[in-house]
Amino acid sequence: MSWRSPGKSGLQSLDRMARLLRGRANRYAWMGLGVALLAILAATLLSCQYEHGDYTLGGLLDVQQNNPALWALDLMPIAFLIWGQYIGSVMSYQAGALVLDETRELRDEANRLQYELSRQSVAGHATGLPNRHALAGAINTAIHRLDGKRSGGFAVLVLTTEHYHEIAQAHGEAAAAQYIGQLGERLQNVTGGGDLLAHFGHDDFGILVAQASDETTARHYASRLQLALDVPITVGRSAFSLRASIGIALYPAHGPDAETLLRHAETAKYAAVAARRDYLVYEPTLDDARTEASRLSAELHGALYNEGLGDDYQLQTPLRAGLPPRVRLLPYWEHPRRGRLGEADFLHLPDRVSLVHGLTTWLLREGLARLSAWRANGAPQLQLVLRLPDAAVRELGFEDLIQRMLHSHDLPGSALVLEIGERALALAGDAQRAQLAALRQAGLSLCLDGVGEPGASALTALYYPLDEYRFAPALISRAGTEPLVRDALRKLVELVRMLRLRIVYAGVDHEAERALIEQLGGDYAEGRAYRPALTPQAVERWLQAGMR
Repeated sequence: MSWRSPGKSGLQSLDRMARLLRGRANRYAWMGLGVALLAILAATLLSCQYEHGDYTLGGLLDVQQNNPALWALDLMPIAFLIWGQYIGSVMSYQAGALVLDETRELRDEANRLQYELSRQSVAGHATGLPNRHALAGAINTAIHRLDGKRSGGFAVLVLTTEHYHEIAQAHGEAAAAQYIGQLGERLQNVTGGGDLLAHFGHDDFGILVAQASDETTARHYASRLQLALDVPITVGRSAFSLRASIGIALYPAHGPDAETLLRHAETAKYAAVAARRDYLVYEPTLDDARTEASRLSAELHGALYNEGLGDDYQLQTPLRAGLPPRVRLLPYWEHPRRGRLGEADFLHLPDRVSLVHGLTTWLLREGLARLSAWRANGAPQLQLVLRLPDAAVRELGFEDLIQRMLHSHDLPGSALVLEIGERALALAGDAQRAQLAALRQAGLSLCLDGVGEPGASALTALYYPLDEYRFAPALISRAGTEPLVRDALRKLVELVRMLRLRIVYAGVDHEAERALIEQLGGDYAEGRAYRPALTPQAVERWLQAGMR
């Protein structure tokens, strides 16, 4: 199946509309020009007849040179041309705005469809199960059977896991097909005689649960599915612990037809994935979050490939002698609707592998290109600190990508510090851990970001290869004003020192916070109390000033 985005046809429609309106405005401008020329000719002939009593070439030139009224009339053609161009531009702009508004929802829907098409089953991944279309037909049949009855209902469940792309990249397509086959067998063991299990593609499944007429029964069924997936799946010589996210929609409470029920179940599934929940039942309040996330993903794709992202840099000031200088890349997005978005607003947004790969590549390309130039211009020890998207750790072969990008800029591994969130580490399998270990062997430093945030553990370094911790800005801010948090921060610093890790303080924005962390000691600090974020040009000036 081929895919064609409607974006191109939308732009073509926009261009045709703009040309049509501009041509109409220009046509009236030329008509005005003709009228102006005729008026000039008539006025000149009448003046010549009045002053000289005859029509001669000399008389015509004389009245043109000596009559001020005719001078003003001579400017009319130019005025008509300028007016026509201006009106044409205004009408083109209005046409563009109109067409963009009308096609925005179409483009968003197209991107969602493209995402769904990218996850359809490919050759070798067939499970022998019905597809989405067959499940929709079964749902509509069940609805017809219940028509006219005062009671009764059923549930539609949509399920996805988090390991398909990891297995496909680390072990190949055959291993991924084996994984999908085992996953389908596990789910079939749970489904009853009146239920229908369908395979949507990759690791997406849908289930019609005929006997789940209420929310309590549907939740119990989802718990049984999770229980069936508790035992790891073995692919080749590797075992994978499963984690699934399930969305639940109930008939008739959540929709009158199959497509509505499936859409609402998928909305609940996406919300469960985002909230790290085993399952969620659909609620109308989940719609806005899903729509906005889908729309942002589509817009991020356009920004990424049309130079819509920018890069600032935050200096990390060494707190003790002998440490190399550092700059931390701060990506931003000048969003047309929401203004400037920081990395927290979009860095972990994409879930399509192609978009995750594109964003990760952009970060490495921009940051390493800047770093290479800065190191060549008088700062040979300068290091770049870069935060990876969570999905990149989970789904990409990031070790090979990072190594290639470093080599392409002739940079050693020690020039790069990678920040990784604890959530990404918690979802990392054996393949991801091996990639992190390989990067450390190549000289890169690995930093755990967000230490001190709700739910974060200070003992993560006991289980994952890490070199440093970056304390969360909220922890530093509260420690500056709350004695209990300040005491907890002191104990945390002692623990990190015992683990033999470097300490980076983030969000040090006030002098009181600066005095506190310098009293506690550490390795690096960043924030407005030291220096605000800098543009790339400001970093160059800082380097030229001797990094003072």
